[in-house]
Amino acid sequence: MTGNGKNKPVLTFDFDGVLCDSLLEAYLLTWKLAGRVDPELAHQLDEAPTLDTIHAFRESHRGHYETFERIVPFGNRCEDFLVIQQAVQQAAVIGSQAEFDSFKLTVDKQLQDSFHELFYKLRYELAASRREQWLELNSAYPGVRRAIPRLAQTFRLGVATSKDRETVVALLRSWGLFELFGERLVLDKRAGASKRAHLSALRQRFGCRFEEMTFIDDKVSHLLECAGLGVRLLMSGWGYNGPRQRAQAAEHGIKTLELKELAALGSAQN
Repeated sequence: MTGNGKNKPVLTFDFDGVLCDSLLEAYLLTWKLAGRVDPELAHQLDEAPTLDTIHAFRESHRGHYETFERIVPFGNRCEDFLVIQQAVQQAAVIGSQAEFDSFKLTVDKQLQDSFHELFYKLRYELAASRREQWLELNSAYPGVRRAIPRLAQTFRLGVATSKDRETVVALLRSWGLFELFGERLVLDKRAGASKRAHLSALRQRFGCRFEEMTFIDDKVSHLLECAGLGVRLLMSGWGYNGPRQRAQAAEHGIKTLELKELAALGSAQN
């Protein structure tokens, strides 16, 4: 089964915050690793959660988790989770992309690189050794698994993400959706440093015009960097953003799409 008819318009999804709610997995990995690479966070190793305790851990650290969650919209790559953990530890005031980028410059680049390497190593270890529990921490948003096959009737589907493609493919397979995309149309950070680069690469792979593409992302900074291409841009109202980011998107003419509207996006195409 495939959703890639040559005459269909293209619908491209960011992954985390659009198709997948993976924040709890990132929170788990960050707690387990941040103290290993950053001496200032070493004390956190004494209470680091496990796959079996992460849900209870989040509840007992609700204030920390919610602060972490509020800063997530300004991050992009996995090492940004270390930056966020440091920001929460230091009670840094971060309410904009510029404030996050400025704070990130204070975090040692070597620590970020070490965290990046260990993050993927631990992710793949958990995915292999505790697969069912790991999959549960990377669940599709409600309704996504029903919406995608319906959307594939109208659109050719792609993914543009900074998440590693191996994980994206594994999760799409576990949801029974991978065949509606195909491996060539799942682009990760290796396809370019920006979503603009991703959309340019996908346009070539689909053989379409930018004006025939729709892109859904949960981060306003990613959408704004694609402005001017001619792509129809939509913000996911169920992702890792808040009123401030949605208002910023609206200021630039970018509509916020609600989750209940996703499945009907194809019928609204014309």
